[in-house]
Amino acid sequence: MIEYVNISQAEQLDRFVENHPNCHFMQTSTYGRFRSDREWIGIICRDENNVIRGTMAILQNKSRKLNTSMLYAPRGPIFEHEDLDTFRELVAAAKKLAKDLGAYMLRLDPMVLAADEKFCECAKELGFNRNAASDLSLSQPRMCYVTDLIPDGVPFTEESLLNFYSRIKRYDVRRAMRREVVIRPGTVEDVPEFCRMMNETAAKRGFAPHTETFFREFLTVLGDTARMFIAEKDGQVIAGTITAELGNRMWHMYGCSDRRYHDNCPNELLQYAMQCHALKIGCRWFDFRGVDGYPVEENPNYGLHHYKQAFGGKFYEYAGEFDLITRPFIGKLMKLLR
Repeated sequence: MIEYVNISQAEQLDRFVENHPNCHFMQTSTYGRFRSDREWIGIICRDENNVIRGTMAILQNKSRKLNTSMLYAPRGPIFEHEDLDTFRELVAAAKKLAKDLGAYMLRLDPMVLAADEKFCECAKELGFNRNAASDLSLSQPRMCYVTDLIPDGVPFTEESLLNFYSRIKRYDVRRAMRREVVIRPGTVEDVPEFCRMMNETAAKRGFAPHTETFFREFLTVLGDTARMFIAEKDGQVIAGTITAELGNRMWHMYGCSDRRYHDNCPNELLQYAMQCHALKIGCRWFDFRGVDGYPVEENPNYGLHHYKQAFGGKFYEYAGEFDLITRPFIGKLMKLLR
């Protein structure tokens, strides 16, 4: 049984996502409120006993040039990845929604592993084209690092977590402590300083940074889902991170630092502080988010892989984006208008 819900009717959908082992905060109505530039629609799939089997939270991105839109389910849908019948029902419901709204395309990018050949084949049978780009060009990163904080069913302690890191990273964390770098919770009042450092980081690495408004809204609209960590030395803000957390997972979303204080290792202490917090609130997974390409030394961006590996991160290759063109002629026009 399929049910469509709007953003004010999403309590059951949100609860299902939060308690699901494959949860993602972008598949909740809370994230939909943050993305106020999009229309949010939720799809719920229930079994014959009215128990929810799967959900899909969709953002409708309306075109400014044509009377159409793209439907996007960021990190969705949410379902047991072996349960392809539920996946098919959710896709059928999303196709109907696309037809009713006049949307030209439906895009999914679930946290399904690239090695899941049955899922990929099912998506192909349903008409999806798969984008398996290995760089950071997709809507969500395909290549990620994740640490299991409860390996073999036994949670790390703060001490055993630190010992899990590489020798160099253990030294860096302790070096930051010796140099009296302290970590405190951040607030929206810290956003200007965070953006100052983010702009410096963006200029060095060559990407376009988000605005102060973006980070303020991320922290305020997401509420308890979002958190800021600030590193200080002698009262001076020298680094910061912003995370998201839901259910069994915490995501490291954004990070930046003042390069003048690099030798004090604030970034390493922040990594440790974030993961200790994830342990404290009962998360199983700490998600470092994306990297560019594969973890091979000939990759020019291998340094970031090596950095995340040193904190115990395990490389995950997800299947990628899946696009279904629902109005082929309009889809071709949209390509020409880009």
